[in-house]
Amino acid sequence: MMVTMTKYLVGAVAVCVISVLMYKNLSKVPEIPRGTVILICGASSGIGEELAYQAAEKGANLVLVARSEDKLLRVQEQALKKGATAVEIISYDFSDVEGSSIVVNKTVERFGKLDYLVLNHAAFPLGPFLANQYMQEPSYIDRIFKVNFFSMIEIALHGLPHLEASSGRLFVTSSTFGEVPINYAMSLYCASKHALNGFFYSLQQELLAKKSPVSLTIGALGLIWTPDMESLWKDDSLPVDFIAGTMELAAKEMLDSYTSRPRTVTYPAFPNNFMRASWYYNPWYQESAVAQGNGYEADLTKWEKKVEVARERRFSQGYSEVSSEQPSV
Repeated sequence: MMVTMTKYLVGAVAVCVISVLMYKNLSKVPEIPRGTVILICGASSGIGEELAYQAAEKGANLVLVARSEDKLLRVQEQALKKGATAVEIISYDFSDVEGSSIVVNKTVERFGKLDYLVLNHAAFPLGPFLANQYMQEPSYIDRIFKVNFFSMIEIALHGLPHLEASSGRLFVTSSTFGEVPINYAMSLYCASKHALNGFFYSLQQELLAKKSPVSLTIGALGLIWTPDMESLWKDDSLPVDFIAGTMELAAKEMLDSYTSRPRTVTYPAFPNNFMRASWYYNPWYQESAVAQGNGYEADLTKWEKKVEVARERRFSQGYSEVSSEQPSV
């Protein structure tokens, strides 16, 4: 037992040290040409909003997409003030998969090209799956996967010819939870991100095989301290300085990928790589992720409160809402 634990600790420490050594200088803001056409899906809040502002400072042409037009108008105004050459907004519900290619078509109609496609939109279903009957309904599961997975395939498919023409870039915002599902109250979110990773890493290989000029980057993002996440986790005494990343640095990683074209971006690198190593090589770590202390029933009470917070903030522009009777997580 002691030998096994020692091997685990040595391996985990080695992974962490390598992560720190390989972690690039995030303070360097990448240079992108003025007039670069960037389409950001999920741009009305959080990381997508911050990315819009950083791209605006580079003089980019922006197309910002989300469900909430009011929020998009606010981001549009701020992006123009920060130096964007032009900013178009599109209010769209990505649960309409078949029509989602319209965001690509409108971008090309307006600017004549597409340089950088960022698939950053997502529904954030929250709550223990077995304890919430509405989450078990096929219509609810279908809606989550339409937004988090199928719409991304559709947009990427229609965007690729234009990205081929410009030797462009495609960025897909995934999550560490698409690799290590350590929270049972995020099962549908984890499932959709696992699907996302499976498809887009395979697509990445196909683009490499056909020698496509398009680079595809998958973002393995961990806990990012957005206002929404802060509202959910602020009472949990999380070691935020250790495990959470900032919106500013997450967006900077995404903007930096325009010039560096990495296959994967892991941010924040240290805790995420530690989580990967711990999950796969230490069974105890998996057990530590389940309900502890007062047990499952007490844990349900905690999650009920978080679902209420999520309902109040209408996470992800309400994408998780199926009907007025069900939580708009």
